[in-house]
Amino acid sequence: MALDPTLRDALSAVTVASLARALARRGVPACSLSGLAGSGRAVGPAVTLRMIPSRGAVSHSLAQAVEAVPEGAVVVVDTGRSGLALPFGAILAARLAARGAAGLVTDGALAAESGLAVWDVATAPAEGALQLAGSGEPVSCAGAAVHPGDVVVGGPDGVVVIPADIAEAVALEAVEQQRLDLWLTREAEKGASLATLLPPDAATLARYEAETKA
Repeated sequence: MALDPTLRDALSAVTVASLARALARRGVPACSLSGLAGSGRAVGPAVTLRMIPSRGAVSHSLAQAVEAVPEGAVVVVDTGRSGLALPFGAILAARLAARGAAGLVTDGALAAESGLAVWDVATAPAEGALQLAGSGEPVSCAGAAVHPGDVVVGGPDGVVVIPADIAEAVALEAVEQQRLDLWLTREAEKGASLATLLPPDAATLARYEAETKA
């Protein structure tokens, strides 16, 4: 389940927006998580937890699920967009950080300060309690489909989930897109017309290839 270091570096070097655009061009739906706020940077394979509003006996152990999280993973917690606070948030975050988790993403709320990279709802937690209903299964989090082992990338501009089998290709495409965007920005600063830059026409792309591939 560990992520290849070269792939991790490539994904860390590009923006979440560039990755989302690469996924959109491939027609991959439901990969951008919406309505979440966070900071920092996290890249890693997804470990999924599914939580539901509590109504009594607990049949799944949250402690066991957390202890099974491997180093470098990003924990994705589906709460059904409840906005509820995760149970034992401070303790949960501290233990995940100690286990070397790369980050935590949830459509609930952590409601605790932590040294972990976290993306959660941007509003105050709603009233109510959650309990673990499942782990290691496909979930829906903040409008995105997340399968165990998907590659999760979080940054200041959001969170995106990439199917593992196309992660390398998407990373390479996003790196190239970011290079092109940077070159186009410089061209705009030099006075080039946006009519030739957005989108870049054939002549502009030919100049880009000639200047950057030499």
